[in-house]
Amino acid sequence: MTNTKKMADIAPFGLRMQTEIKAKLEREAKINGRSLNAEIVSRLQISLDKPGAAQSRHVVAEPSANSYLPEINDIERQLLMIFRRMPVEKQLALLSLFN
Repeated sequence: MTNTKKMADIAPFGLRMQTEIKAKLEREAKINGRSLNAEIVSRLQISLDKPGAAQSRHVVAEPSANSYLPEINDIERQLLMIFRRMPVEKQLALLSLFN
């Protein structure tokens, strides 16, 4: 979706999901500086842009650490997994050190 889209061109869509999934998405949205809606749209777009997405017949419940960042090395992947297991408050504190 381009940034030039008007709100009238965007169809509202109700979505039901498990509380745990919503909490994880809200955490990731906060980390990424996005709204929950923008986080969901971004993740859907990424999954649709993957090669072979049209042939996919199953949904992956929880993507692997490298599915969004395939160019990261093993050390970066390990750091990412540690970071994702941290409470949100600690993640935000760590991120503030880099700003």
